[in-house]
Amino acid sequence: MAELIKMPRLSDTMEEGTVASWLKKVGDKIEEGDILAEIETDKATMEFESFYEGTLLYIGVQEGETTNVDDPLAIIGEPNEDYTSLLSSSNDPKSVDEVVKEDKVEVENVNETTSNSDVSVPDGVTVVTMPRLSDTMEEGTVATWLKNIGDTVEEGDILAEIETDKATMEFESFQSGVLLYIGLQVGESAKVDDLLAIIGPKGVEVSHLVDNFNVSSEIPVVNETKVEEVKIEEAKPLT
Repeated sequence: MAELIKMPRLSDTMEEGTVASWLKKVGDKIEEGDILAEIETDKATMEFESFYEGTLLYIGVQEGETTNVDDPLAIIGEPNEDYTSLLSSSNDPKSVDEVVKEDKVEVENVNETTSNSDVSVPDGVTVVTMPRLSDTMEEGTVATWLKNIGDTVEEGDILAEIETDKATMEFESFQSGVLLYIGLQVGESAKVDDLLAIIGPKGVEVSHLVDNFNVSSEIPVVNETKVEEVKIEEAKPLT
């Protein structure tokens, strides 16, 4: 059965990705773990691996082209398999109900921003949320923390191991500072974009950020998206 591969959201700020290079071409045999392409995000250029085995049937974004998150990137399946239905379904227009729901959410977010505009983020503080590491991921579970509150965190340090719907991944930091807050204990789960941790200068008070996180859209957040093991088309920083 053919599998539609979409451009994943690899950070909270990522809205689109650019194909730097394809390492496979249409018709090539794909094995699990093969690198399909190199993808440029808003954070870094990453190797894009395949969890699926089969034949590369379709490439939706050529080298140098950019596409939005969740747009079709490629299709893997059996040789000569008909995949046109996947492309048709991926481009179906939104229903009226879906548009109404999105408009309602946008209005609610505007109201929340207006009512919580006084939430201030101390200098050097970064709020880290649970990233969406696959198209199907809705939540993640903390398998283990490798840093404790009060520990110094350097860019590239592994903060924790996160279980997703596909695999357990090492979760690295793009920020340097002190781990000021942990939002999930080992074994606990949280939805994508929920508060995971706060990193910043030693001794900074962040309780107001924690208290207001769920209702404030004014708090800047980032995702750590560097992972070591994946079970879908996922990103690994180039070495």
